[in-house]
Amino acid sequence: MEAEAKTPENSGKIQVKGKYKKGCSGNPNGKPKGARNKSTLAAEALLEGSLEKICKRVEEEALNGNMQAAKMILERFLPPRKDRAIEIDFLPISTFDDVLNTIGFIVNAVGKGKITPSEGELLARTVESYAKALETCEFESRLKIMEETLKNGGKYEAGK
Repeated sequence: MEAEAKTPENSGKIQVKGKYKKGCSGNPNGKPKGARNKSTLAAEALLEGSLEKICKRVEEEALNGNMQAAKMILERFLPPRKDRAIEIDFLPISTFDDVLNTIGFIVNAVGKGKITPSEGELLARTVESYAKALETCEFESRLKIMEETLKNGGKYEAGK
C-alpha cells in the first residue's frame, strides 16, 4: 500500500493561498505595548491571594539563617552596583607630562589597593582619551601656524 499524504479537513479554511503577501506580516504592528503573556496572567491569578504570605515566609526564612532566601531577597531588592564613585584628586592635565604623571598616579593607586585594577584601567582609558583630545588640539594649533607661515611667504610672525 502506498501512503497518501493527508491534509487536515479544515486546512482550506485556514490556509487560503495568497491571503498574505510574501514578506509581509499578518500582524504588522506586533504585540501591543503592555500586553501580558497568558502564562503570566495565570500565574498572577494563582498567586493573587498568597503572594503576601509567600513574601513574609521568605523574609522569615532569611532572618532565621536560610542563606538561599537571604540571597533571593538581596538580589531582588539590592542588585549589585555596576560602578562606584571614585574620589581621586588628580592634578589638572594640560600637558603630556601631566598625562604621564596622572597615569603614574593611577598605577600607584592600583598598587596600593586604593582602587581596583579594573577601576584603574577605566581611569587610564579616560586619561588616554583626554590625551588624544589634547594631542589633536595641539596638532591643529601647529597646523594653523604652518598654514599662516606659508601664507606669509614662509616668514614666521611671533605672537600669532
